[in-house]
Amino acid sequence: MWYGPQKYVSNDLYNVNQEMLKLEGYLEDREARISLAKFLRANLGLTVELISGIKLAPFQEVTLKGMMNRNFSMCVWGRGCGKTFIASVFCFLQCIFNPGTKILIAGPTFRTARFIFNNLEKLVETKGAELLAQAFGAKAKRNDQFEWKINGGTITAIPLSGEKIRGFRANILVLDEYLLLPEETINTVLMPFLVAPQNMKERLEIREIEDKLIKEGAMKEEDRMVFENTSKMIALSSASYTFENLYKTYKDWVNKIYADEKGEASYFISQMGYESLPDEMIDSTIIEEAKEGGTSESSFRREYCAEFTDGSDSYFSAKKMHDCTVPDGELPTTMVKGRSGEKYLVSIDPSFSNSPSSDFFAISVFELDDETKTGTLVHGYAVAGGDLKQHIEYLNYIFLSFDVAMLVIDNAGFQFIDSCNESGMFTSKLDFIDFNSDAEGNDYAKQIKGLKRNYNKDEGFICYKQIFTSNWLRKANEHLQASIDHKKIWFASKATANASEFNKMTAQNIPLKLQKDETKLDFIENQDNLIYQTKKQCALIEVKSTAKGNQTFDLPQHLKRSTSVNRARRDNYTTLMMGNWAIRCYYDMVNLKEDDVYQTFVPKMI
Repeated sequence: MWYGPQKYVSNDLYNVNQEMLKLEGYLEDREARISLAKFLRANLGLTVELISGIKLAPFQEVTLKGMMNRNFSMCVWGRGCGKTFIASVFCFLQCIFNPGTKILIAGPTFRTARFIFNNLEKLVETKGAELLAQAFGAKAKRNDQFEWKINGGTITAIPLSGEKIRGFRANILVLDEYLLLPEETINTVLMPFLVAPQNMKERLEIREIEDKLIKEGAMKEEDRMVFENTSKMIALSSASYTFENLYKTYKDWVNKIYADEKGEASYFISQMGYESLPDEMIDSTIIEEAKEGGTSESSFRREYCAEFTDGSDSYFSAKKMHDCTVPDGELPTTMVKGRSGEKYLVSIDPSFSNSPSSDFFAISVFELDDETKTGTLVHGYAVAGGDLKQHIEYLNYIFLSFDVAMLVIDNAGFQFIDSCNESGMFTSKLDFIDFNSDAEGNDYAKQIKGLKRNYNKDEGFICYKQIFTSNWLRKANEHLQASIDHKKIWFASKATANASEFNKMTAQNIPLKLQKDETKLDFIENQDNLIYQTKKQCALIEVKSTAKGNQTFDLPQHLKRSTSVNRARRDNYTTLMMGNWAIRCYYDMVNLKEDDVYQTFVPKMI
C-alpha cells in the first residue's frame, strides 16, 4: 500500500507527459534539450533503462521518485530487497538531473560505504550502460575515501570516524545500515553537512541584488525569492528493535508525514518485507530455510519481514544489553590496545577447523573494574577457518597489548595454550592452575583458596580450564542473564564515535596482518562490529529442556542447520558467558581474606 497525504500532492511532474504530447513541429536545440530533460525526469524507469540497460520493478521506480522528491527518505527493507542497488541507482540519477550535486555515502563501517560505491561501479561497467559511463569522470580511491566525479559534482564514500569527517560538505547524504549509526554522530556530525546550501554563491548574489532594489523602492520585502531546500538524506536499514534510534527516527518521520501542516522539509518512508517483492526477485530457498524457525521468530520478522520488535522475547534481553552498553562518547570504548594501569581478563572458545563455514575461533577481552567488581567487553576476535599459527599470533598480540590478569579457555581446546608455549613466537609463558569453578558451597570456597594460593601472574600461572557440564552451563547462563539484568557486565562504546580515542588508536602500531585488514580503520571498525555481533548472538540464544530435564542454550534449529560461510554462530556469546563467569571467580579470589595463623609447628630436638 502506498499513501501520500494531500499536502504532498503536486501536479507539476504528473502533467509532463501530457505536455510532451502537445509539442508539434520543429524544436530549437535548447527547447529540445529542456523538453527531453523534463520527460526523462518524469519517467525514471524509462531513464534508467535507457542509460544503464537496467529495467526497474514498479516498486523500485516509486521508491526512486520518493527519494528524488523528498528531503528525508527512509527505506526499511527486508534482507534481499535491494537496498544497496536502489541507493546506487539514486546516486547517479540525482547527479545527472542536478549538476554539481555532492553526495556523501556513509555507514557504520567504511566497508559498508564502499559496498554501495563498488555496486555503483558494477552498474556503470555493465554491458548496456555505455551512456551512463559517459557521465562519469575521474575516480580516486584512497584508504579513507573513495570519490567519483560526475556532472560537475562528486559521489564520495567516507568512514564515520575521527575528526576528518567534519571537514566534508555535501547536499545529499546516503546512510547505509542506519540502525548501527550512533545517534550522537547523526545529530552532531552528519546533519550539519546539510546546512550549507549547494548554490550558496548564487543565493548571496541574488540577495545583494534584492537588497539594492528594496533600498531603491523598486521591490518589496515580501517579493524576495524563496529558495527551495534541495538537501536530502537517504536512510537505508533493515528493521531494528523498538528501543533503538532507527525506530525513534522512523516514528518521528511518520508523524510528520501524517501531520496536517507541511513543514519546511518533506519526508518519504518505504517499509517492505520479502512478501511484497515480485517472485522472480527473491530466492525462495533462503526464505524457506529462514522460515523453519517460525515466521513469528523475532529475528525473522526484523530481517525478512521489515517489522520492528521490542527485543524482550529472548533469554538475554536485547533491550537490557543495550542498557548495559557504554554510551557513545564515553569510556571505555572498544580498544586495540589496553589502557595503562588497567587489568584485563581473556576468555577463549577455540575451533581448529580450516573450513570457512566452521565455528569461529573466538576470543573476548574484558577490562576489569576493581571498584565495582565488573567487567567491560572491549576487544574481540572471531575467525572461521584460520590456521593455528594465526590464532597463536593473535593471542600473542593480545598479551603484548593488554595487561592480562587471568585467562579462561574451554577445556575441549586447552591444548591451544600448550601450542602457544611450544610455538616459539609466543612471548609470554602460560601455565594452568587446577581449578574447578563448577564446585558449590564449601567445595567452591576450597577451590577459590587453591586458586589464590597457586595464582602467580609473574610466573604465568593465570590460566584455568572450564569444563562445560550441563550444571555449569545452566549456572553460567543464569549468571550472565543476572549480570545483564543488574548491569554487572558492560559492552564498550564505539571507538569510531569517539574522535579523541579514535585518533589515539590510529596513531598506535597495529599489525594489520593479524586479521587481514586493509587499514587501521578497518581493524578498529571491526572491533566495534564484534561488540555488536556478540550482543546479537546472545539475543538469538534459545533455552530448551531435554528429555532428561537438562537445559540447553543454543541457536534456533533452523540457524544451526545452515552450512553457509555467513551462517549464524554463537562462539562470541560463549566467550562472553565464560568471561563473565571468570570475572566472578577472579574477584572471589582477590577478595578472599587469608586466615590468620595463631599457632605454628615448633620443631623439638630429640
